Amino acid sequence: MTDETLTMLADAAASFAKPDTARVRAVRGSADGFDRAVWKQMADLGWYAIVVPESADGLGLGLTAGATIASKLGYAAFPEPFVSAGLMAPWCLARAGARAAPLLAAVTGGDVVAALAWQDERGGLDTDRPGAVATVSGADTVLRGACRFVVPASADAFVVAATAGNGVGLYWVTRTQAGVSVTAEPCADGTASAWLVLDDVKVAPEHCVATPADGAALLRSTVDLGTIASSAELVGGMDRALELTLDYLRTRKQFGKPIGSFQALQHRAVDLWIHRQVTRAVVDAAIRTFDSPASDARARTLAASSAKARAAQSALLLSNQTIQLHGAIGTTDEYDLGLYVNRALTLSAWMGNASEHRRRFGALSATSAKATA
Repeated sequence: MTDETLTMLADAAASFAKPDTARVRAVRGSADGFDRAVWKQMADLGWYAIVVPESADGLGLGLTAGATIASKLGYAAFPEPFVSAGLMAPWCLARAGARAAPLLAAVTGGDVVAALAWQDERGGLDTDRPGAVATVSGADTVLRGACRFVVPASADAFVVAATAGNGVGLYWVTRTQAGVSVTAEPCADGTASAWLVLDDVKVAPEHCVATPADGAALLRSTVDLGTIASSAELVGGMDRALELTLDYLRTRKQFGKPIGSFQALQHRAVDLWIHRQVTRAVVDAAIRTFDSPASDARARTLAASSAKARAAQSALLLSNQTIQLHGAIGTTDEYDLGLYVNRALTLSAWMGNASEHRRRFGALSATSAKATA
């Protein structure tokens, strides 16, 4: 993808995803937690086909393009689940083979909102031990267990990861299927994640997205992609939160002067700017690693943890500091900054917080060092 194409995509995304805090507030706590009409508009723009290869009727633009859009949506605090249902689900289905083609078409067309379900009730980052178990029953596969922190909670269908023998299989399950129970758990930003319980859910052969021989690798790459893209979304939110704060420092007056003229506050603002810039550089490096044909699975996982550890920590730090710099107004729900703080709280925890990703990065690095020695 050329720089010109990427610039055009970024401009189009920025034009579409303009901050509209009245709309964001209107959908908070609703049944979906986002606007289905806006979701369909994003599908019409072709955004859900961005990471789908051209061989599967997609755009084949890679994570670089997907993360660019995620960042612009983060800047506008959009509650729509672009990363989970617009990037992760299409990425997974596109690499599942011809049998998943009808499912992929429904997802990229915006007609079906699909979510990846893999974490157990405790959460965590271990993709080799998902929350569900699959057993063979005749021609069908039967799923039992539970998956938690599934985004969005209102998804129409789920790509469920389940332990199957010595591997991990991926299976398509609809929300209304017999044996499926969904409990919505509210998040700080007014959206919700799902606690998905599977009680002897039968899956037909054509809805086996990935066999136990292939599912683990596909699940891992999908989670890595989503982790990096959510980090890019956090960077977009940091951009807007810092922008609001700098504007406030320029306009709020004390002792007859804008408080932004006080050296102590200038130093704090510069510190936040540096955190934002460093985070953007780390996330951009992770995106390049993921999209590089020379990167193996381990390199992509290391890149994902590096990006999320930095983005989650910096987003929360910036959120706390911007509230302090605003004073009392920063704590009010009526002020727009609160939307970005709550979004940062939600995204920083989803698919692993900073501490979890630092631990995984350290463990993978240590393993590599031993192997090299």
